[in-house]
Amino acid sequence: MLRKLTIAAAIILAVAFAFYWQGKKIERITAERDRYRNNTETLLSDVERFRVADSLSAARVQSLELSISEYRRFRAEDAAMIQSLKKRNNDLAAVNKTQAQTIIELRSAPKDTTIIRDSVLVPAVAVHCGDAWFDFNGVLTADEFTGTLVNRDSLLIAETVQYKRFLGFLWKTKQVKAREMNAVSKNPHTEILGLEHIVIEK
Repeated sequence: MLRKLTIAAAIILAVAFAFYWQGKKIERITAERDRYRNNTETLLSDVERFRVADSLSAARVQSLELSISEYRRFRAEDAAMIQSLKKRNNDLAAVNKTQAQTIIELRSAPKDTTIIRDSVLVPAVAVHCGDAWFDFNGVLTADEFTGTLVNRDSLLIAETVQYKRFLGFLWKTKQVKAREMNAVSKNPHTEILGLEHIVIEK
């Protein structure tokens, strides 16, 4: 009798372990499927560009979720750049990439001036213009133009995370449903052209 009970208990434990293992496997495959589905939607979506505060350029993009091996494969150049920063790719948590262009319309009244070159006074025309976000200084002689352009920018980057709800409508769980990255340039001369946010899955 005891032997039969022991065999029955062993069978029940084996079946319970098999169900548990199968459940974990299904959970992992489901999470992987959801990740690939979200990545496909992200890759097929364009960067959403819009304006905030009437004039500031902003962009919004869904996040890509890649494993470290996928990141090395599909973003090899960026992975090499991160390694050149003496950081290990295995320690990566997320990578953001922003493309922007700055176009400034310049207008200034030129002023006559002289500069000293090889102990000789050289007549020239000087130009200066700027605001809180840029400074342009130039000097034009009969032979050449020299100048400097200093551009300042400030990017506000915010990540929003939407979590899955238990049974779809009850309390929040720890499982991520969607991630979104928003970037705003505070420089009114700057236009955000592209935005990418990659979360590295561990």
